[in-house]
Amino acid sequence: MKPLLVLLGLCVYLSLSAAEPGVASDMPGAPSALGGQAQTGVWGDQGDGTYRNPVLAADYSDPDVIRVGEDYYMVTSTFAVSPGLTILHSRDLVNWTHIGAAIPDLTVLGPDFNWDKMGRYGVGVYAPSIRHHAGKFWVFVNCVSGEGFFVCTAENPAGPWTVTQMKDKHGKPLRTRGWTDPCPFWDDDGKAYLAASRPGATWFSYLFQMTPDGTQLLDADVDHISVEKIIHEYPRGGTRYLPYHSSEGNKIYKHKGYYYLVHIQFLNSGLGTGTYILRSRHLYGTKPDGSAGGPGDLGEYEILKIGPVHPRPVGQELPGQGGFVDTPDGRWFWLAQFNRTVADGRTPHLLPVTWINDWPVIGVDPVGLRGKFAWRLPKPIPGGAITFPYGGDEFHAPSLDLRWQWNHQPRADKWSLTERPGFLRLHAFKPLSVDRFHTVGNVINQRHFKSGVARATTVIEIGAMIDGQEAGLARFNGGRDHARIGVARSAGALALRHTQNQTITYGPALPAGAKRLWLRTTALENDTATFDYSFDGEHFTALGGVYKITAAGYRGDMVGLYTFNREAEGGHVDVDSFDYRSWNSPKAPFGPPPVVSR
Repeated sequence: MKPLLVLLGLCVYLSLSAAEPGVASDMPGAPSALGGQAQTGVWGDQGDGTYRNPVLAADYSDPDVIRVGEDYYMVTSTFAVSPGLTILHSRDLVNWTHIGAAIPDLTVLGPDFNWDKMGRYGVGVYAPSIRHHAGKFWVFVNCVSGEGFFVCTAENPAGPWTVTQMKDKHGKPLRTRGWTDPCPFWDDDGKAYLAASRPGATWFSYLFQMTPDGTQLLDADVDHISVEKIIHEYPRGGTRYLPYHSSEGNKIYKHKGYYYLVHIQFLNSGLGTGTYILRSRHLYGTKPDGSAGGPGDLGEYEILKIGPVHPRPVGQELPGQGGFVDTPDGRWFWLAQFNRTVADGRTPHLLPVTWINDWPVIGVDPVGLRGKFAWRLPKPIPGGAITFPYGGDEFHAPSLDLRWQWNHQPRADKWSLTERPGFLRLHAFKPLSVDRFHTVGNVINQRHFKSGVARATTVIEIGAMIDGQEAGLARFNGGRDHARIGVARSAGALALRHTQNQTITYGPALPAGAKRLWLRTTALENDTATFDYSFDGEHFTALGGVYKITAAGYRGDMVGLYTFNREAEGGHVDVDSFDYRSWNSPKAPFGPPPVVSR
């Protein structure tokens, strides 16, 4: 590996500004925006041939997308939720549904994902990449928390998937902390590579040689790459292909004879915050004499800066940390996120791509090599059904709907769909800490979708609760904040309570002989939520104050069901139904949104 100063001299930064003359596009015309000024409660397919960003107004962070035929598949970060690595499917890049998960049981990664540890908030399953190669689907993921490098493979994206711990050049498991954001690449000659980042004090992206089966890195020594605060060196630590600090979100593409290495920089200690595209006729860059660079012997790249990193599009910022994808007719798109830490988390936004002078220019109305962000655009593929990756459930199926996820790996013997067919039975057991909701095991949930109004209503049967038990409906983020409405039993009596973090509002006792309870939470576009209860399903009464929905641990808000017992293991509730609706008009299928006052 060359010394840093020499390597700096080999990387050529092109200041490709909007004023660059002589640009040429291989597309007949670049798309233009159809209007819109900012994010509102309206998102996704508008039912009139257009869509509005974000395409999913929920926490599907670090998205990566591929096309196979006329089908599109997306994976995102899932951190500590189970199943891990949700696989989503679309036919138009706008309407998405869950079809499976690459890691159904998180304990194959490590014990801290399990219900008796619950130690993976803010870490765990980070920024995967999905590819289709040699007739198989591949998802590569690193666990920054120490579980290391994994590859998941399947012939069908709906599963089953095989999860394999990758190995280093000596055959030792790549179980190491700190590495994130891997992306594989198979070249035309059959050779395989993997890009990955090492955040921290020495935060750079590296390119590794890999066996074609994706199970081994050929120039990585796990002992070497586990050392912190050093620049890793070839042939033990891959090839650092860019000497600019804070790079991650790695992607590799090949198009018309060029290799494109894409990443994002979060700090100003490199070329400045922004998305960057490196381009060369050779994967490891091109030497000054025109020959190819190689592992440990890097050549030069042309570099295009796409735009600054920003939590949201306050001006003409563009989303970052995503992926490129094409359509069957040759058009290209960019699916990526803004790095927001608010109620709906980091949401996927879709923008067209125009190829200009063999550079992929993201956004609408490009001038030179710079496009603009747009809120509303024509759908990439017209027609098709409007679908949602969330929804209600009456629990009649023999298995859970794929929209559901668990907070960490659930305890398998404490939930069932078969003990009482037509109900989800949740058994109570003691949390790791009675004072912290984020240690409650077997919390089942769906993502919060930021809409004009988003409402979840559940009906639970409570006749089998015992003293010390609480059950109800909750909102929570990735490890810090939560609010819940529930029913608690003490000394043989049932009473309602509302909790925001550690603040409890006590509600009324339940009527004698009450067996069923309706619980509801309603969220508005301004990121506030309220909680209500009902004894008949018709008349609802508020309990507790307004909850400001927040994000933490890189996660947006989640809404779901829980039960636990403060005193002992025992008691259960039967969930009859869970109704989850969002009114993101005009496409909302539920009629006019409810009138909600704050």
